[in-house]
Amino acid sequence: MKTANHTEVRDFVFQGFSNFQEYQLTLFAVFLMVYILTLVGNVIIVRIICIDHHLRTPMYFFLSVLSTSETFYSLVIIPHMFSGLVGLSQSISLVGGWTQLFFFLGFAITNCFLLAVIWFDRYVAICNPLRYSVIMNWRVCTILASSVCASGFLLTLIQAVAIFRLPMERENHTWVREFTFQGFSSFCEHRLTLFVVFLALYALTLAGNVIIVTIINVDRHLHTPMYFFLSMLSASETVYTLVIIPKMLCNLLGLSRSISLAGCATQMFFFITLAINNCFLLTAMGFDRYVAICNPLRYTVLMNKRVCVQLVGGPCSIGLIVAMTQVLAVFRLPFCATNVAHFFCDIRPVMKLSCIDTTVNEILTVIISVLVILVPLGLVFISYVLIISTILKIASAEGRKKAFATCASHLTVVIVHYGCASVAYLKPKSENSRDQDQLISVTYTIITPLLNPVVYTLRNKEVKDALLRATRRKLS
Repeated sequence: MKTANHTEVRDFVFQGFSNFQEYQLTLFAVFLMVYILTLVGNVIIVRIICIDHHLRTPMYFFLSVLSTSETFYSLVIIPHMFSGLVGLSQSISLVGGWTQLFFFLGFAITNCFLLAVIWFDRYVAICNPLRYSVIMNWRVCTILASSVCASGFLLTLIQAVAIFRLPMERENHTWVREFTFQGFSSFCEHRLTLFVVFLALYALTLAGNVIIVTIINVDRHLHTPMYFFLSMLSASETVYTLVIIPKMLCNLLGLSRSISLAGCATQMFFFITLAINNCFLLTAMGFDRYVAICNPLRYTVLMNKRVCVQLVGGPCSIGLIVAMTQVLAVFRLPFCATNVAHFFCDIRPVMKLSCIDTTVNEILTVIISVLVILVPLGLVFISYVLIISTILKIASAEGRKKAFATCASHLTVVIVHYGCASVAYLKPKSENSRDQDQLISVTYTIITPLLNPVVYTLRNKEVKDALLRATRRKLS
């Protein structure tokens, strides 16, 4: 980590409506009323579209997504503006400013793209009415909504990182400009071997997850809730590895061991978001298996398209909220040390660089870890207790074997995933050495993402059959 002895901006101060001092109370009242109407209006729209089956069409699906985005868009800006108007707080930390800019631009760009998608939906409905239900099917709608959101936040990430890499100067003191990863410094003589092994595993992980997502998308036999969740998990695991592994491979080659403060915050943000998303997606998959085995006659009703989209959107939203909380808590700390004793910006190694006591942050990390690891794990455990009790009641041995086979792949991934996460984040902080911590981290950043495609391609007959069908079509 490098330090520089020059001026530093630690927070920003909003001038706000300083030219209208005498009208600030009036502005507060007017803006508060408009804000309440905005929130209530958007919440009513989303709620009505969710509960009224007459509105379950692509047009109203996109409208509900737009209303949700507009709600979060206003939440990012307006509450802090109110604080400034009533004189409570006109300042915002550097990390807080980055976070506000990130979500403001993200939702603003998402809203622009969503309006374009709504226009496309109207074009298809009016110009191709007979093919409307085919072109605008639920999968296309989900892909359009997800792509819009992903594009918006990707463009925002580039913009926010570019802005906050600029020098912002004020007070004269020494501050941290970047972190340096120690990585696998205890294994200097084996770095090339580790690079080759990790690169091979990473290539297999990427190839396996991309194959799973592609096969599920192109093979209509796999267009079911179970494989929809699996494709979402594979996509999440792919991005999850992209956040960490390329930088780690560069470190092993000695190309670049440093990362900027903003880069570290960004890596931590996406790592936490995707890790939590994966935990809750596995829970959703457990619920799907519970419904399929314990309530087979009501499966298509209970696991309809809307429920599946909500079960995917929920984990992503939880991940974003928790990641934002954790990153803001960690990067508000003053940093004095120079080296991160890890190969990526994980929470505890970064907190150890702080100049002050981090007990409060440690408690927050433990509470969040319990909520996002033990709670989902408990739900999966309950699901499998009910599943096993139902399977044991099946009269035929063949039926029991088939039922167990549908759960075996998911259960294998769950045990490894939650096992590694529990050891990494629920153990006492001084229990393991740095090398042991890194070994555990390698397991859940490299091995676990690889396990998903391996288990689901080697143990799952339907996926293997789909691969064979795709291979035959390609050869013919």
